[in-house]
Amino acid sequence: TRLDGQRARQAASRAAEHSEDTRTRLDGQRARQAASRAAENPIQRRTRSEDQRRRQAASRAAQWTFMEGEAFRYGPANNYDSHPQLYIGQMSDVCPYCNALKWHAETRGMCCSGDFPIHERYPTVVHLAVHLENGQRIYFTEDNVHEKVNEPPRTTLTAFFLLCQKDDFAKTLLYCDVPKYYTWNASEKVFKRRVQGTAVLGHPDIREGDALGRVYTVHPNNFECFFLRLLLHVVRGPTSFEALRTVNGQICATFREACQLQGLLEDDQQWDATMSEAAAAQSPARLRNLFALILAVCGPSNPKQLWESYKESLTEDILRNARRQNPGMNLDYTPDMFNQALIIIENKVLEMGGKELEKLELPTPQRNSGDRLNSAMLRETSYDVKELDAYITANEPLLVPDQRAAYNAILNQIEKKAGGIIFLDAPGGTGKTFVINLLLAKIRHQSKIAIAVASSGIAATLLQGGRTAHSTLKLPLKFLENQTHVCSITKGTSEAKVLQECELILWDECTMAHRYALEALNHSLQDLRNNGKNMGGVVVLIAGDFRQTLPVIPKGTMADELKACLKSSYLWRHVVPFKLSTNMRVHLQGDVSAGRFAEQLLAIGNGEIPADPVSGLINISDNFCNIVESVEELKNKVFPNIQTHYKDHKWLCERAILAPKNVNVNAINLQIQQQLPGEAISYKSIDTIKDIDMVVQYPTEFLNSLEPSGMPPHNLRLKIGSSIMLLRNLDAPRLCNGTRLCVKTLMPHVIEATIMTGCAKGEDVFIPKIPLLPSDIPFEFTRLQFPVRLAFAMSINKAQGQSLKVAGVNLETSCFSHGQLYVACSRVGTRLLLIRENYDIILYDAQQKRSLTKVRPKLDGKDCWEKLTFIYLQDQIPMLLGDVEECIKLLRQ
Repeated sequence: TRLDGQRARQAASRAAEHSEDTRTRLDGQRARQAASRAAENPIQRRTRSEDQRRRQAASRAAQWTFMEGEAFRYGPANNYDSHPQLYIGQMSDVCPYCNALKWHAETRGMCCSGDFPIHERYPTVVHLAVHLENGQRIYFTEDNVHEKVNEPPRTTLTAFFLLCQKDDFAKTLLYCDVPKYYTWNASEKVFKRRVQGTAVLGHPDIREGDALGRVYTVHPNNFECFFLRLLLHVVRGPTSFEALRTVNGQICATFREACQLQGLLEDDQQWDATMSEAAAAQSPARLRNLFALILAVCGPSNPKQLWESYKESLTEDILRNARRQNPGMNLDYTPDMFNQALIIIENKVLEMGGKELEKLELPTPQRNSGDRLNSAMLRETSYDVKELDAYITANEPLLVPDQRAAYNAILNQIEKKAGGIIFLDAPGGTGKTFVINLLLAKIRHQSKIAIAVASSGIAATLLQGGRTAHSTLKLPLKFLENQTHVCSITKGTSEAKVLQECELILWDECTMAHRYALEALNHSLQDLRNNGKNMGGVVVLIAGDFRQTLPVIPKGTMADELKACLKSSYLWRHVVPFKLSTNMRVHLQGDVSAGRFAEQLLAIGNGEIPADPVSGLINISDNFCNIVESVEELKNKVFPNIQTHYKDHKWLCERAILAPKNVNVNAINLQIQQQLPGEAISYKSIDTIKDIDMVVQYPTEFLNSLEPSGMPPHNLRLKIGSSIMLLRNLDAPRLCNGTRLCVKTLMPHVIEATIMTGCAKGEDVFIPKIPLLPSDIPFEFTRLQFPVRLAFAMSINKAQGQSLKVAGVNLETSCFSHGQLYVACSRVGTRLLLIRENYDIILYDAQQKRSLTKVRPKLDGKDCWEKLTFIYLQDQIPMLLGDVEECIKLLRQ
């Protein structure tokens, strides 16, 4: 009674309200609700949402139960108009598919499948048989056994052979591609051309459908059938089993032999062929580097046989020098000459992989006592003091005030042996590389050890004596939560001795590194130097720009990236920062346009350009860059007349097109390469699963289809003159991950290329196929392929550290990560004329001119960085990507 009275009074009060009173009451109610919600903490908000969902689910369940009861207790006097889910009527209609009674407007398919397949599968998958010759299954009875044996039934495989004998178009197809253009007639056991589908270009009588062909998998233990299956995915249009075994006119005895001749199997013949092709170039020094690379990276099973086969080619220049020094003597190869070559090879193998030839089952070279110096120590102490003195004398006076302040402070910290971590914040164009190279020269001039490393290979090439951080410091390849990470360096080794005696460790592009990498270095230095201070009491200078991309976290969110960056480390509170702000182009050349460009670039990096609240896009001024209308125009602007200019290595290496994602990069690379003269040569990788029992689950053609990050494609197509980029550190600092080269010669097992960037610019090198293991795949497989990709275009992340004169930015796909747009636009120094073209940054965006990319408002801004990091460390992840004011409010709570 009380509740009924209360509801009646409330209804009467509401009915008497004017519209203005109603609006005022509702506004006040919404304001109180908003204030209440704003005062909630995350736990209260989660509890309220869960309660609300439970009440809503209970209400809907009660309503559905009521409607079900009303439907079965139908009463003519009841009014059902308020329940639109209930339908009142008779089941007078008949289903045209199953003849069942149904009511009018009943949902199609409630009584049967509604003329649709109950389990629909698209596209159609056609299973294709695989068996050895006369190895197909035969089903027979006592009455037809002789007939079946004499004339075994055709399978899809034997029918494919017959089809290739009669049909010219079928001769161009692989076995697995046949179902796209032909249907399998199960009664006649033949393939017939499709009558429906899309006409094939150039073949109007051929139709293409959506069907997929899948060959049954075979376990490697059934080796001949397994190799037969491999060939079926490579050989086009075979007419018989014998045709499958025929390679270059030679009929092989087994399918395994045919696979070996086709280059589908990995064995030592691969390395023998590689050395044979490279030896034809008659360059013993380059051949020794190639041999050392094969020993250090490829792991041949019989390296001694390789040495015996090519030791004369590897020692040819040593013999030539001996004959030149002794013109009157008839000299030939001697054990001393071979020993000298082995010493050079062992030194190179030690640099690449830290292995001695004795461990590789090769002859141990006889060395003098002076030759047994610590290789790592020798590398860090063998600088020319006179050259360093001249370099310091010439460049120290050029330091501007902010550079000199940082330079003197760092030297003072080293002189006092105070140790600690120093961060040099240096936006593009402020002379960071100049300052750190001068610091390295100053320390080394004093006969002290200064180690220079960088997070990327291309950045390491800009440092004097620079190497990658992972190879020098032996950092872990994977970082796991709640685990103490250390470097793989033990006391007593040559690397440990260098770290114990060094005065400075310089780490460039540190903002790309995971915070666990810096913490691993800290733990290792404390252990190696027996010093509990930060970094074991040595000065560690980390340099970089947090406006650039952060550590890449596979399948991670922005919160994961923030958690992984250095500012989230417990060491960051001990970091002493210095900042470079003087733009050197403006300072040295008085280039006003460069100063304006740098200001606009910093505005992008600092997140100071306001974003549209709806689209999340930002606008920039007209004088920042040139904008083109299409990808085709973008290619023509960045690479004009490439058919004639591609031979100019300087012209080729100073320009590139950048894009956020590899899918756009790969398409542009292939399109530009097609403009070069000559035929493209195809190199196909050998992909193998490590666990033989998993081969059936992951067949070879599936592995071939994968393109993991940082890996070359299965089918690598190259032309002479193509610009390529190295994907692995092979021989630092000459050949680093990110080094750009130009293809000079394409041989079946080795590529000869000319280095276009770094300290070895202009040098010709041999690049072999090497085994590559992807790190972002849930199973282990190895891809044997040349570690290169086309480099006319590259991803923005890969471009970090590259310096260009002409950069095209393709924004068909918006930038998706912190700092990508800033990195893309900072590859050049100014928009205005640097070379003949009147453009340096050319932008293409398929959505809207001048709308560059979607951004997270304020996320890149320096003002909110510390707040966001602090809030993340307090595990308030739900608020991390919210508005900054909300973050501050949460911080105060």
